Amino acid sequence: MIQGLTEAVKESWILKGFLGLVMISFAVWGVGDAINPAVDPNVAIKVEQVEVRADELQRRFTQQYESLRDALGPDFTTKDAVDLGVMESLIQELTRTAALQMAAQDMDLTVADETLRRVAMDQDAFKDQTGNFSRMQLNAILAANNITEQGFIDLLRADVTEQTMLQPIATSAAAPEAMVTALFMYRAEQRVAEVLYIDDSSVTLDSEPGETDLRAIYDENIDAFTAEEFRAVEMIVIRPRDLVPESSISEEEIQTFYDEKLDRYRTLPTRTVNQLVFQSEAEAAAAYEQLEDGDTLADLGARVGAGEPIDLGTLDPNDTTGFDIGPIFDVAEQTIMPPVETVFGWHLFEITGLTAGSISALPVVRDEILDFIIQDRAFDEMYEATIYLEDQLAGGMSMAEIGETPGYTYVSFDAINRDGRDRNGSRLTFPVEEQRLLNQIFSAQEGLETPLVETEEYAYVARVTEIVPPAPKPFDTVRDEVLALAEQQARAAQTETKAAALLDKIGPSTKLLDVANEDDGVQFANLGPVTRFGDSLRLDYIIPARLVSPALMDELFSAMVGGVVSARVANGHVVARLTEVVEPTDPELEDLRAQIKQSVGNSLANDLVASFTQEVTAPYTVIVNRETIDQLTPQ
Repeated sequence: MIQGLTEAVKESWILKGFLGLVMISFAVWGVGDAINPAVDPNVAIKVEQVEVRADELQRRFTQQYESLRDALGPDFTTKDAVDLGVMESLIQELTRTAALQMAAQDMDLTVADETLRRVAMDQDAFKDQTGNFSRMQLNAILAANNITEQGFIDLLRADVTEQTMLQPIATSAAAPEAMVTALFMYRAEQRVAEVLYIDDSSVTLDSEPGETDLRAIYDENIDAFTAEEFRAVEMIVIRPRDLVPESSISEEEIQTFYDEKLDRYRTLPTRTVNQLVFQSEAEAAAAYEQLEDGDTLADLGARVGAGEPIDLGTLDPNDTTGFDIGPIFDVAEQTIMPPVETVFGWHLFEITGLTAGSISALPVVRDEILDFIIQDRAFDEMYEATIYLEDQLAGGMSMAEIGETPGYTYVSFDAINRDGRDRNGSRLTFPVEEQRLLNQIFSAQEGLETPLVETEEYAYVARVTEIVPPAPKPFDTVRDEVLALAEQQARAAQTETKAAALLDKIGPSTKLLDVANEDDGVQFANLGPVTRFGDSLRLDYIIPARLVSPALMDELFSAMVGGVVSARVANGHVVARLTEVVEPTDPELEDLRAQIKQSVGNSLANDLVASFTQEVTAPYTVIVNRETIDQLTPQ
């Protein structure tokens, strides 16, 4: 609860200003009814005391969408991702995780911080080229995925906790050999065939379809010729920096801040140190006397029998070692120091590296200080600005008029589709986070403002001023597209007719190669060995994609050797004669069998884990905040 409140405070300027009043109300009325987490707009899913925030759901959705777009191409949209069930799948996944976290709490199952640290450091993704854990690599990956360090720790803790609960269940699953054998036989059986391929492009059309035929095709495929929905939008955007211009910050303020925060801009000196420890001053002095030019402390330790030096690492004056390290900072060069006494005995310190302390001059950090002062001052300014914005909107003032207020920005768009493009298909540039804005405006009613959105970078309100619903494009504007579709359908019909004629012509002794030689529009090819899924199990053989389709595979795997079949493929038609059935007896296919066995085992493990999860999470109340999720979901 406290974590959720502090995160909400970070994101809401109004909540920051209102927080004092809330605290007073706590004192008078008690905490119980002050905050209702069930309706908190920042929470998407809640399972008892465990919450999943809306921004985490949004981050996960964006991450999966971008992965799918990379795989499927730039035309893949967020709406496509929703249609594929990505958002609903995430809701189920995060609900399950939250319920398991709640179950872990009730079981008093905890994960030590040291365990989390070890798991994180073992991740290959966080290691540098030398194979060592790299803080810079970790920070870069977190930044690329828009995750804070605390957010990463929370995710890691939940993941490790879940693995601790579920792994013993999953590892108990085993794949039955009879099932593995049956699946292996089904997957690995192959067919070899001779084929005649008739490409649609090889067909010559005698004439163009008439207007009546084109109109009929247009009507039959009206969805393909329907313009998408567009919305006209206006919005007000407020940014903290716009409310506090640089000119309002005096040089005296900057100087005062610098003087008061001088330690922030100070770099401490460092020393990289090895040490040998002796019981007495005499022993340390005797060892030091044996020091020769060019000796390291390791050389000296070996010579006097004092063993290997202890590496103290790189220290600054504020580091704690259990003894006074001040004397090492009196040395300004790499050297072995004379004996030094501490509470642990007499030391010989070797300085192997050093840096001098420094202070960043005011001109170097001026811009940083200026930004800090502006952000600090913007705290109050943003609170007042958002209150003023909501008051003016409630009073009926137009957004264009409000946009004339200093520090406010008025933005309008004549037409936006669900993918953030205009009527010409050009991608629009938005002054705020695109996906969240699109989700809001395509779930909003015409003429009404969206809820005020507040982040650390800005606040905004949007209004849909016009909705242009989906409508069929006029026939005259898409006539060329309709004609292309009509020609495509006509060619497909002709290749199918030609394939049927070839099928009737081919007898048991007919050579398919001779048939192809008699007709320039027919191509001969050998196909296979090919699996029922249209692929090859041989690494040195690639199945031509134009020659296979699910329909053709169904026909081939239902035929007897010598049988002739016909089926549609992507851009033509195929007539095929089955010449061989290849049984899965090749020893090289044992790897495939092992993969199937592992897949079956994984599937059974998933079923066991799902049953266990359902059992341990059933007692908990789940709240899914559909209002918030709908605002995140592309419509």
